[in-house]
Amino acid sequence: MKLKLDCREVTRLVLEGEDRRLGLGERLRVRLHLAICKACPRFVSQVALMRQAMGRWKGYAEGDDSAERR
Repeated sequence: MKLKLDCREVTRLVLEGEDRRLGLGERLRVRLHLAICKACPRFVSQVALMRQAMGRWKGYAEGDDSAERR
């Protein structure tokens, strides 16, 4: 297991983290990379924004009026 990840590996793990819980080692290595990289934290923010937008869209599509007020 290598300690330092590159941006491509971090991107893959962030996206995998949407579908499964990352292991402790994976989470620590991602955090280490995010502390030293300028671009990857922006990617993480974009993924969070997309997750939030999809949640709102899902609520809207299911007829949940509270999704519109958020």
